Order: sequence, then structure tokens, then C-alpha cells
Amino acid sequence: MEINLRGIDFKADLYDIYEAVEAVLHGPKKPNFEVVPGVSFAGRIHDGTAILRVPVRLGKQLLRWFWDAPNRNVISLNHRSLRLFDAHSKVPLEVKQKLEKVPYINPRKEKLRKEIEDEARQFGVWYTHPDTPPNQGRTFSVEHECEFLSQSAAYINLVYERSLICIDIGQRETEETNNLILVKFSSIHKLGIGFDASKQPFIIFDLYTPPSFEQESYNNRMPEGIQRNGRHKTRDRISALDNSHARIAEYAHHLRVILANHKDLLKFEEICQVVQCQPLPTRVHRVDAYAMRFFRQEFVDTISCWIRGMDWRVAFQIEAYLRCGLPTTFDLLVNLQEPIEGVIRDYGSEASELLRRFSVALQKRNSDETPSACLARVRAENRKIESLRPPKGTFGAITRDPTLAERFVRVEFRDEDHLPYRWDGNVDGTWILQQRVGKILRDGFELSGRRFEFLAYSASSLREHTVWFVAPFHDPVEGIVNAESIRASLGDFSELVRTPSKYAARIAQAFTATDPSVIISRDQWEEQEDLGPHTDGVGTISPDLADMIWDERCRTSGNLKESRVKPSAYQFRFLGYKGVVVVDSRLKGIRMRLRKSQRKFLVHNVTEAGFEIARSFDYPNPVHLNKFAALVISSTHARINLWLDHRRPIVMALEDRGVKKSVFIDLQNAAKAHIYLASDSLKIFAGLLKSHGLGSKFNLTFILEQLIKHGLEFKGHPDNEAIRSAFLGRLVRNSINHSLRDLKFKARIPVPQSYQLVGVADEGQAYINEGVDPSKVFTLKEGFIYVCVQEAADKEPEYFKGTCLISRSPVIHPGDGTYSSSIQRVYAVGKPPDDKICFFRGLKNVVVLPAVAEYPPGEVWTLNNGRGDATVQDICDFFVEYIHSDVMGLLADRHITIADQSKDGVFDKRCMKLVPLCSKAVDYAKNGMPVDLRNNLPRTLIKFKPDWHRPEVTGARDLDYYVSDRALGFLFREIDLHDPNEPLEGFPVASPGTIVAPLEDPISRILAPLVHSILGHGMLMTVTAEAEKGELAAKAEGLHARYVQEIRYTCMTHTLVEAPDVCLTEEEVVLGTILANCTRPRWRLNRMHRLKLHSEMLVRDIRADIISPEEGCDTLPQQMGKSWLCKGLRSAWDTWVWTRHNQGKEFIESFSLIALEVILDCLQRLAGWRKGGNKPMAGPIGTDPTIK
Repeated sequence: MEINLRGIDFKADLYDIYEAVEAVLHGPKKPNFEVVPGVSFAGRIHDGTAILRVPVRLGKQLLRWFWDAPNRNVISLNHRSLRLFDAHSKVPLEVKQKLEKVPYINPRKEKLRKEIEDEARQFGVWYTHPDTPPNQGRTFSVEHECEFLSQSAAYINLVYERSLICIDIGQRETEETNNLILVKFSSIHKLGIGFDASKQPFIIFDLYTPPSFEQESYNNRMPEGIQRNGRHKTRDRISALDNSHARIAEYAHHLRVILANHKDLLKFEEICQVVQCQPLPTRVHRVDAYAMRFFRQEFVDTISCWIRGMDWRVAFQIEAYLRCGLPTTFDLLVNLQEPIEGVIRDYGSEASELLRRFSVALQKRNSDETPSACLARVRAENRKIESLRPPKGTFGAITRDPTLAERFVRVEFRDEDHLPYRWDGNVDGTWILQQRVGKILRDGFELSGRRFEFLAYSASSLREHTVWFVAPFHDPVEGIVNAESIRASLGDFSELVRTPSKYAARIAQAFTATDPSVIISRDQWEEQEDLGPHTDGVGTISPDLADMIWDERCRTSGNLKESRVKPSAYQFRFLGYKGVVVVDSRLKGIRMRLRKSQRKFLVHNVTEAGFEIARSFDYPNPVHLNKFAALVISSTHARINLWLDHRRPIVMALEDRGVKKSVFIDLQNAAKAHIYLASDSLKIFAGLLKSHGLGSKFNLTFILEQLIKHGLEFKGHPDNEAIRSAFLGRLVRNSINHSLRDLKFKARIPVPQSYQLVGVADEGQAYINEGVDPSKVFTLKEGFIYVCVQEAADKEPEYFKGTCLISRSPVIHPGDGTYSSSIQRVYAVGKPPDDKICFFRGLKNVVVLPAVAEYPPGEVWTLNNGRGDATVQDICDFFVEYIHSDVMGLLADRHITIADQSKDGVFDKRCMKLVPLCSKAVDYAKNGMPVDLRNNLPRTLIKFKPDWHRPEVTGARDLDYYVSDRALGFLFREIDLHDPNEPLEGFPVASPGTIVAPLEDPISRILAPLVHSILGHGMLMTVTAEAEKGELAAKAEGLHARYVQEIRYTCMTHTLVEAPDVCLTEEEVVLGTILANCTRPRWRLNRMHRLKLHSEMLVRDIRADIISPEEGCDTLPQQMGKSWLCKGLRSAWDTWVWTRHNQGKEFIESFSLIALEVILDCLQRLAGWRKGGNKPMAGPIGTDPTIK
């Protein structure tokens, strides 16, 4: 309701009125209210009146309190009593929802946001001055400086609502433009304040990432040659403040600001504390600053000339030193040039590998160690260098000749903070995208003396704003190979050249990472017409061909036959075809039938080609509420899911369709209980790892399962012995933290007995078209599906029968029970009858859909560029436009936020308006039609966000969020995260100070007799005795030293921020997770993916040297003799014994896991020999097949 306030002192401002009312509405939690001052036509702040807006119940209590004793109950302001009257008017709906949902904010904080004048701004780098005492710290080198008092004006603002510090440069009276330097709180590593030698106050920013820059024209002029995307855009993103700054911007980004007076420094410190700036400024005693100008153009040019004639891999490392701010140009040219040339001379082709390890040492070195001394130490620690083998699975141009890998580089286009480009609504990014992205795509770039040109991108990399570049090279057969010749060799794209987006999408097909399998000749495959909507993109293969493909997969990826279900379907790439193929039992021999809809471009004059696998569907994926199509509810309590990948709208949609909050809370509580129980049992912990994809690169799940079989547990029982491993306890704690974070911030709630399956078509109608009697063919009718799941080879298949719910993309429409909605009701037919011909009999881990059902046609979009055939130039332009116009994330976020704020939920008209926009955004990458948001993007009801939208980072302000009363809000608030360094309560570990003798730990005592029984007592004793000395110890020690060098690099280079004091832990590397808080989960996922890739390469190579250093085999072959297994077991046991005698060494725990895995695998296989005669039992050595 609204209440009139009268008798307000003219000297009082809005903040005074708020505080006067706040004093009356006292209580532990002040209710929210709003004050609207009356408009004064005399130019005053107000006209002596105001309107107070409060909830109805509170307003009535306030009026009753005032009128019951008007002389005693008063609201006092500047010694005057305010008068209160009921305004008898309604509060606007938007304000009403704000007051109901949003907590009270004291506006006095906004009043504190004042401008602080500064005299000068300096960009520079940190370095160690030769004359600096050992304990004094680093010195700041000024590389670019601008003074303002004589030339311009500059002010510092702390922008409270955007969590950043803004330095505003410009003077309307004398200049045409106004430049802004924006420093986000999240990009600040350290923030120091103090006085320099001349008593000048300064603020110094030690930054993780460079600040961003914006420019505003006082006359509203646009940059030359740029057309802004919208009239409301008033500022432009720029890459540098001026030309002189642009020359050093890529090398020097730390910032030092000189203030005008002492009071401004104190004011800055006070405001930082009030607005909760993270980190808070620290008073520093002294930070010297000198104009060293290390990155003058002549110094940079000298280094460029020096590295131009080197091996490119070496030159790349040297240039990376400069761009990462490790040594200065002075260090390189004076102190390091001769030592680096010595490394090149002595190490030859492995020089780049040693220089890569040197980069890690530079970041971790002590301040009193010079760069040259650091390099000498690295050389001493790396007498012998072995490089890691490249990862498996890449596109054909590299697979054809691995030695050409360095000619191809993958370039990610990112903002200064390594996140995707984004900016405020009134900022236009056209200029920076054309200069920073478009120019590089069109003209290429030079890196370490080598010129690269744009090649192509894959479908997934377009979404990540990532492209491939290639440096032209000479091929003995083909001659000069460049980007144009590679694209021309892929196929015939003449049918697509009028649509740049589709042209680029088809080229991208050849650049998708795949695994090669079998070769198929031209007479073994054919093309056929589609039957209906569900055969679009679905072909068939014969059982014999499916067996060939699976055998090849098992050969190259470890032995999967005994543990995994033979796939019924594969996602593939073949010549110009793509999609899914499913097994058709009626096809004989080696046969493949592909649909016309699967052909994306033509490839001529090819007699045979490789069948490349993007994914094999050998197990069903579990369902989570953040990755959905939908719950499938049937009479057998089973659930199904089709492929999709969105966040949390399914919870909102199902709640608005009538599902109670308690259903979601019960599911989450069950998941939470399972997570916390991981510390009670190895079996539960192994299940947690598998369900969250943790520890897969170290095969941790397999290790735990084998330890269970050998009688080990977390806690001792009569039949089990307690492991008592502190390292394993830390793995459990970190796994719990990772899993709880997914629950809290992603609503990644597992739905029991639920699956995500790939959809294929029922080919029964094709049988009928070929002449089979329709009465003898069992086919699916519209509204019916077939589902059979089998999780492992040793489990029975499960046939689903009953009413189910499935969904299709985009899952943003709440659904109405029809096929036009996101959530659909269908009937699962169960096991097919035995007396009829049935295409899908025996198919597993797929959902079969009717091929001839009637569905509403989708919108068809085409784009003609109007200039004739599309060129690579058009593809480059489309890529730039895609970055600017990719709004899928914005639309999805706006949809779920409005649904939370509106009483109508997802049925709100604004949400329904967003549904077709989301559909168009999904198709934008292929049809090239961007979503026009002008006048189409609905506004949120209130500017505040629901509390479940809060980011992970500490310091997120409570005042920006309201308490959501939807299911997502309750789910979010139910989860509390713990410190990952906090020890597990009740987890059994050895007592502090207890020293466990070598080979007296529980694992060694359990395994030693088994190894003894296989290798023999004499051999075991020899192994144990020699592990401490001689050749065996030297081998294990050398392996460990190599492992340590690589894992150090992994820990340093896969962090969320780039700083010498930020490093991943050993436990994070083993689990494949990053526990640090992050503002953008997508960035963490990207870094975690790279972490797992690097870990996989490292573990694979160390495992290969343990198993068979002579052959370099990283997996135990599918068929091998007992002597071969015994040899691998002995080598692994040697390594394990060495680790037990050297438990204090760096990264020894994760290194020992690799040896332990090989031991357990050999023991399992040898047990199979003894039980089954000549057939070894399969083990999962190699990449864990349960985790993709």
C-alpha cells in the first residue's frame, strides 16, 4: 500500500528520509520499503512530501501505531515530526513484487559512491631490481604512463552494482572522447595502497587478467567504419587507450594510479570496505616504481629477430615467456639468451620440452633466484627429457601425419578475463570484434615467426568461439598445402555455397574430433531415402559390420568386451555423411545404409574411406534434473531421457505442471545423503566417482572396486581391514565438495532408475516397403516407443513397458501433452513379441521412435547473402557476427528468471514469448538467422535476481538477490558447502606422527601374498630387496622424476587464474576437478576438460613405461600369455615397493596409484587364467570406458 508522508524538512535528502523510516520499522530483519519524493517545481530535492510504499499488513500496522498516539509515536527527521496519511492508491505490480521478494538495502551505501580524482595512470610489469634487498619484494616497471592534471581529467569510481572499479578519463570541455578503464573485483589478485618515495599517494593493482577498456564520444560519434548494433548503444569496447598503449598492452597490464591528495586515498579505502570490495586494499610500506620501459619496440623487435630462425617449438616457448610476464626483455637478451642457446645446442629436438618445464620453474622460483640460475637448476633436474605422446582422437588432417601437428593451432577468442565476450546493454562490441577477431580471421596472424591462416572450426568449437588455423607447409606428394587446399580436399560444397553459415557447418564436419575404426569400400555401403521425421540423420549397419567396429574399438581403447555391452548404435562421420547408425539384423555381410538426410556434402572419386566414430552408445547415461529432456514416469517406475543439455528449467517447468516441491527436495536429500555416505564405504565412494565422472583418468573407480574384492574398506570390520589412508580421505573430501557444488549451483540431482538415450527410427516400415507382409511385422505406431537398457555385460537387459514422458529440444516450453510441446506423453511397448518380425528386437541402450508418425513441420530458415556464392571471407564475417549475436544463454537465463518472479511461472506470457526466440537461437549456427532482440526481449519483473542465481564466488552481495519461494530456491538453500581442506569427521586415518614402515601399510600387506603366490617367493624377495637400489630403483626413480615434472606443469597451467601462488592440488589432478570458486562455470568446465586431457596423456605414458618400456604399450593386450602378465606385474610391483620406501617425495601418492592400478589389473587377469584355463579375465586398463 502507499502512505503519504508530509512535513518533510527541505534540507533532508532521500537518504535521510529512508533512515528516518528505517528507524521506526525496527526489528531483527527490516522489511523492505520504498520512498518516492514529491517533485519540486522550485528546484529543490523534494516538495516537502513523499510516498512511502510498504506491504499492506505492515502499512496498516504503521498507520495504526501513528494515529493511536500521534504525540508520542512519531517519525522524526531533522527535529521535525512527519505526518502520515493513507494514500488510498495501489502500488504498481513491479514495485509490489520487488518489496515482497527483495531484502531491504540501505541506500546510504549508494551515497558513498563518490569520484576520487587521480593525477596519473601507469601500466607496467613486476620485476626484481638488481639492487633490491632480498626481503623487500618486487619493483614496478612503468611501461606506459599518462598524466591528467595538465592534459585531461581522471576520476576513480567504485561501481557497487557491477562489482568493479572504473577509472574515468576525459574532459567534456577540452576533449571529444571519454575513455574508461574497468577493473573487475574478480580480476584483482592484490590491491595495495600507500605512499611512494616522494610522498605521493598511490593505488597499485596486481591483476590476474588485464582490465577492459571502453570509449564514449561526447558528441555520440561512432568509430570510423563501424555501424553500431542499436541506437541505445552509447559506448564502444576498445582494445587499448591509444596507439602507444596498444604497443605494450599485450605485455604489461598491471596498473598503478597516482592520487591527487592524501584524503582521496583514505576515501578510497573507506569506500572499498563499505562496498565489500574483494580483495580489500592492503597498506604497503613501499613499492618502488621506475620507468624501465622493458617493452620498447626496439627490444621486442630484437627478440623477434632472435627467435625467427629457431625451431618453431622453441620460439613458441620464448614468446610465451614474454606474453605471460615471466622474464622481461632485459632478462631474455642479457641474462638468458646465451643459456637458452646452450639448451638448444645440447638438447636438440627436446629443447622445447625443457624450456616448457622452465616456464613452470620461473613462476615458482624464489625472489632471490635469478632467471639464469633458475634455468641452470632446471637443466640439472632434467638430464634426460621425454615428451608426452599427443592425445588420441583428432581430425583427419592431423591424424594423417602426426608430425604435422605443430602446423595446426587451435585459437580461442576470449575477453580479457578468458571468458566469452560480453558487455553491458549500452556498450557496443562491434569495433573490438572486428579488430580483434575479424581482422585475425581475414588476415591471419604471426606467432613466433610462423604465419598462420584461418582453416575452419567444428560445430562445438563455434559455440566456444574457437577456430583452427594452419601454417602452410610442403608435402612431398601434394606440394604446398595451405588452408584453401585442405578445405578443397574435403569434398564438394557447391550445393551450400550460397549460405555462409551452412557452408561453414559442413566444413566443420571434417574438424570434429573422432576415433578412427574400420575401412569401408564403396561396394559395402549405399544411400537410401528417408521414411519419416525420425529417420532424419539415422542409418543402419549390418551385425557383421557392427562386430568389426566394436572389435576395433576394443583393440584401441583397452579390453571392453567382457565389461561393456556391445553398442547397438554409433554416432559417426563418414565421407560427407554424419549422424547415427543402428544395427539392422536383416542386413547380411559388411553392409551400411545411409539416409539421404545424412549426406551433408559430396565427396567424389573415393573407393574406400574410414568410418570415424564420434561416440559409441555402449551404456545408458543417467538422468539429472539439470541435464534433461524430461522425467519418464511409467508403471514400472522407470524413466527415460533424450539428449539435451540445459540448466534447471526442467525443475521450473515440472513444478508449474503440478509437481510438488517436496518431490524435488526428496530427490535432492537422497542425493545429498548418498554423497555424505561416500566416506563410509569404498563401494559408495566408487559409485560417487562414477556418477560424477571423477578420477577416470587414473582409473580410480577400478582401483577401489578391486580393493573391495581384496577385503579392504574405509573402516575396519571383522571381514575387512581399514585402509587408513590420509590421501584417500582427502580424495573423498574433495569429491564430496565437488558433488555438493554441482547440487547447489547446477541442481544436478540424479533421478533414480532413469536414463538418457539416443533416439533412432523404427525401420519396420522399410521392411514393409521391401515386400514383407505388414501383418508379420511388428512396428511402432504414433505415440509409442521401444526402450531396452543394459548397464553392464553381466547385468540383465531391462525392457520398459507403460506410460512414459520424454521431451525434445528446446526444453523451455512447459508442454501440453502433445508432440508440439517439450514434454511428451508416450507409451513404451516392452519386449517385442516372438512371433513377428521386429527391427528393434535386441537393440539396447537406445530409444526407438516410430518412423511414420505425424509431426508439425518445423520452421525452415534460409539465408542468401545476395552476392552470389559464399566465400571463406563470408565464413569469417559470420563467425564474428555469431559471437556478437549468440544470445541463447541470455534468453534461457531471462526465461527462468521471469518464471521465478511471475506468479504464472513458465506459463507467463513473457516466458511464452521467449520460446520461439530460443528455438531460433538454437538454429542460428546452421541457418545463419540471428535473433532480433530489439523490442522482442521481455524485461524481468524486478531488477533483482533469485538467490539460486547467486554465483559461487565469495563476496557476492546479499542485497542483489531475493529469497526465491520456488522449488529451485529451496533446493539451493538446502545445500551447505564445506571447506575442501577440512578433514573428514570420523574418517579413519593413521594417528598423527605414526610412521608406517615400508610395505606394512594395509594395501601392501594384502597384495604381497598374492604377488608372492604368482611370482614365487624367491622372485618376490629379490624384487623387494632390489627396489631400494640398483637398476630397479633407478627406473622407478626416473619415472617418478618425469612424472613430477609433468604434474607440476599440469598443476600450474590449468588453474582458473594465472598467478604464481595459485596451483592445483594433487587431489584435484587425480579427480579431474577444480575446486576454486569461479564466476563462470563454463570457464571451469573448459579448464577441467584440458586438465583431464593432460592427465590422461601423462598417466598413459607412465603406465606404458611401467607395463612394457621396450614396446611402449599403454594397455594390456586383449590376448596375452601368462609370462607377459607376470612381467607387467613384476615391473608394477617394483614401482609400488619403491613408492612405499619414498613416501615423503613430491606427488608420490598419485604416482603410486598408477602402479597400483597395473598391479590390480594384472592380478585380476591372472586370476582369470587360473579359473578359465587359457582365457584371461578382462580388466579396464586404459581409459575408463564408463566415463566419456
